[in-house]
Amino acid sequence: MNRLKRLNFTLKPRTFAFQMLAAMLTVSLVPLLLLSIFAGKTVTSQLSHFNARNTAMTEKNYISMYEANIDGQVRAIDTELRLVEDAVLLSKSLAESIFSLKHSNNSVKPIVFSYDNEGGRFVEKNANGEGVISVRTNNANNYPSPELAHDLAKSKALFPLFKSETSRKPNIVSIYYIHPAAGSFYYPEYNGSVKRNPNTPIFALTSYRFYSDALNVRPNINRVAWTKPYYDITPRGWMFTATTPVYDEQRVLRGVVAADVTIEQFVDNVLDTRFGDENGYALLLDRDHELIAAQQHGMEEIEQLKLETLFSNDTVDSYRSLKINGERKLIFSRSIPTTNWILGYVIPEHKLLEPIHSATQELSEKTRDQLIMQLSLLGVVAFFLCVALAFYLRSKVSRPVNLLADAFAELGEGQFSATPNDTRTLEFNQLLRSFNRMSTKIRELMEQQNEHNLQLEHKVEQRTEQLSEINSELAMRVDELTRMEHWRKELLMNISHDLKTPITLIRGYIDAITDGTIAPADTGIYLKRIYEDIQTINQFVRNLNELSLLETRQLNAEFDSVDAAAFFDTATAKWTAYTRLEKRPFTAVRPQLSAPLIINGDKHLIARVIDNLIDNALKYSDADCPISFTMEYAAEAVIFRVTDAGAGIPEDALPFIFNSFYRVDRSRNSRIPGSGLGLSIAKEIADIHGGGLTVSLNEIDGSGSVFSLLLPLAAS
Repeated sequence: MNRLKRLNFTLKPRTFAFQMLAAMLTVSLVPLLLLSIFAGKTVTSQLSHFNARNTAMTEKNYISMYEANIDGQVRAIDTELRLVEDAVLLSKSLAESIFSLKHSNNSVKPIVFSYDNEGGRFVEKNANGEGVISVRTNNANNYPSPELAHDLAKSKALFPLFKSETSRKPNIVSIYYIHPAAGSFYYPEYNGSVKRNPNTPIFALTSYRFYSDALNVRPNINRVAWTKPYYDITPRGWMFTATTPVYDEQRVLRGVVAADVTIEQFVDNVLDTRFGDENGYALLLDRDHELIAAQQHGMEEIEQLKLETLFSNDTVDSYRSLKINGERKLIFSRSIPTTNWILGYVIPEHKLLEPIHSATQELSEKTRDQLIMQLSLLGVVAFFLCVALAFYLRSKVSRPVNLLADAFAELGEGQFSATPNDTRTLEFNQLLRSFNRMSTKIRELMEQQNEHNLQLEHKVEQRTEQLSEINSELAMRVDELTRMEHWRKELLMNISHDLKTPITLIRGYIDAITDGTIAPADTGIYLKRIYEDIQTINQFVRNLNELSLLETRQLNAEFDSVDAAAFFDTATAKWTAYTRLEKRPFTAVRPQLSAPLIINGDKHLIARVIDNLIDNALKYSDADCPISFTMEYAAEAVIFRVTDAGAGIPEDALPFIFNSFYRVDRSRNSRIPGSGLGLSIAKEIADIHGGGLTVSLNEIDGSGSVFSLLLPLAAS
């Protein structure tokens, strides 16, 4: 029995280190070995399934990317066609301007024609290379009419635009204007050889599709019609044309503007450039599924296809996989927004997806081999790491008891500063760190107490400073209230002063009428004076109310775009008529502008400011004193100035001229009516518009005043 006990004591771990070593080896190595065995089998089976799913997903994504690329090509082709449309619409706009009524009487240099026997046409004699004027006819004696010659001469104004558009847009080979009487002006001149059979009749240009298709566009509709492909009357081959009619102001047809695009050049510039894969080919169909253009290397197969079935309307904007001539191919089709033409692209399916299959298979095999190798290597490395870690932990746990004993001994002696660094055992280190944290926490609490005292003192100082600032603010508020009370008293005094005179007069007139002092025959005269004084009081109250609304920004101003030059001309016409009747000298000057100056504001309020300034200039100057009204442009702003040569304003009164109820003593004591609110209202209106109203002395004439209203332009 004793021998058995000794054996059990020998087999059992006698220390914590041996217990940890056995637990680490058992818990880590056994699952790791089993994981390595099963991982190899799992990786092999899962990779095959992943390969199939990844291939299908990659094919789908690749086709989606290819569809996105086709969409991009459609947008690029649509852009090229829109560039041609823009050139035609721009030419149409210029042609309609040329043939409008306001240009009908402009002098145009007449055209002298000479007959070209080889070409069967009348052409401009001594042409200067700026486009070609042509009238096709078999009869050399059928000289163009003066009206046709005149219109063709006017059409030469299209040359700069024709030249610019053909140079900037390579798809346009020719752009031209066709007159309803079969004459034409086109650019550039065709330099190729044209051999015409004299016995072949010459058809008028108005009989061709590029003329008749344009007439399907109604007047006042800014749209372009595209013709079907046709063989050109010049040996430039097959082409299609963007065409649109030209109408004058009376909606009378004045001709057609069109631009030619050769199919060969369109294929070179667009299809061959954007679809360079030799395995597939692109083609372009019109709305009736007739072939417009195609890449040359696909023409042999295209001739064997039924295009109206293959690219039917219900298959547009999609892709399909079909078997054509014994080979499965992917067919993409998209609609071009500008013309509703159909862009088709055909490519063998294996050519498109074969790189994906091979790349996916190769990647899958490499991934499987790498995963198996990595798992094997990871298992071996983990095994040795676990063994090394177990022995390392055993050595770390064998020494902590002695270190802990020393630390507790120092603690018993009252040395709280002792901080053992490491016992090489996590549990004991946690215990010592807890002790160290407790000692550190006590020291921190004492330090925080001192810091809180300092913070309390600092906060007391801050509160003292804040109270001082509050006292200063209160003093400022008291001063402000005192000033407001003073302003209120002054306002009431001004109101009572301005109302006292008309009310006194009204009372006097009424008492005189009541007492019979005024004869009954003169009662109507004095009643009219009473009415005028009442109107004066009403106007004063309205001005006072409007000034209040402006100062509090409660007035609903209707802001809109205002042409400064047009506004100036309207105000000038108004006051010129008035001053002419009053026989007062009045001048208005504004600069000549190359572009309109736009102000964002309420034109009625701005007009009120101008009217007030001009009316004041007329009231406070003699009948022979000149008054000028000018407009200037400076620093992204418009300045309206009203200058008079009257008595002027004393220099010491200039700072107060815009105050409410303020009137210069010389004007207040005169008989000139006024409440002293007009300039205050004008100043507030200028402030609402983000501008300014200033006054200065008229130093040029030596007397009078200059009032300047500055308004910023809308762009600034």
